Amino acid sequence: MSGTLQTLADLSVLVFVVSTMLAAGLSQRLQDVIAPLRRPLPVVLALLVNFGFAPLLAVALTRIVPLQPAHATGILLLGTAAGAPFLPKLAELSFGNVAYSVALMVLLMGGSVVFMPLALPLMVPGLNAEPWAIAKPLIVSMVMPLMIGFGLAMSNVSWVKRLLSVTRMVSNISLVLLVVLLLELDFTQLVSTLGSFAIGTYTLYLFIIMGTAYLVGAIDKPTQKVFALGAASRNIPACLVVAGTSSSDPGVAVMLIVAFVVSLAVLLGLARAVRSNAVAV
Repeated sequence: MSGTLQTLADLSVLVFVVSTMLAAGLSQRLQDVIAPLRRPLPVVLALLVNFGFAPLLAVALTRIVPLQPAHATGILLLGTAAGAPFLPKLAELSFGNVAYSVALMVLLMGGSVVFMPLALPLMVPGLNAEPWAIAKPLIVSMVMPLMIGFGLAMSNVSWVKRLLSVTRMVSNISLVLLVVLLLELDFTQLVSTLGSFAIGTYTLYLFIIMGTAYLVGAIDKPTQKVFALGAASRNIPACLVVAGTSSSDPGVAVMLIVAFVVSLAVLLGLARAVRSNAVAV
């Protein structure tokens, strides 16, 4: 029975990631996504924060805080993975620039596809994968659906809007199913995180990343909120893909689900907080 549930969980991860990235491509025009990426300084700063500061902070916290090995591996994975598919929704909630959020998501997702295969074998010595073994599922499950979505959106065929509605529905359903299946499979381990430092450490990680990115993003006030939310929105779907193909420890997936719950609570709260500040001003 557990083998069947694990297979369904792995399939749910794949369906969620593919449908989410396809929907992102279908919902935006490629030219609108490319436009914000033509400004060199914000692009360089985004790459430095997300692929310089973020992984170094993950390494520092996992060495300072006495975490279980699986929990430490999960945080290290998250430190290398940026470009979360949830960023456009956070931008919308914060009254931020949604077009910029998609551009930033695409930039960071592309950076993750390059950075994760290079960094993870060095940061997580026990990870059983060569760089190509890490990059391949990310390219197949994230980059290709996104590009297909952009292509279909540019074609202006009549059924694109209907397909977008279907992919968003599939994305939402597969996410709920994934959480339920992982709770069923790893409930005992999830409960065990309540007595560990996992939740507190990842919460601290999010606040440090968000605060640092907010200060750095002050160079461009109109996009500052989205820049900060983008740095704190780690690419949990990409981590689930890598964990499913490169790690045999189920505790890593448990940490990623914990990170997902913490991220929802923290980032939704922060998005609403910066929205309130914008309204007040």
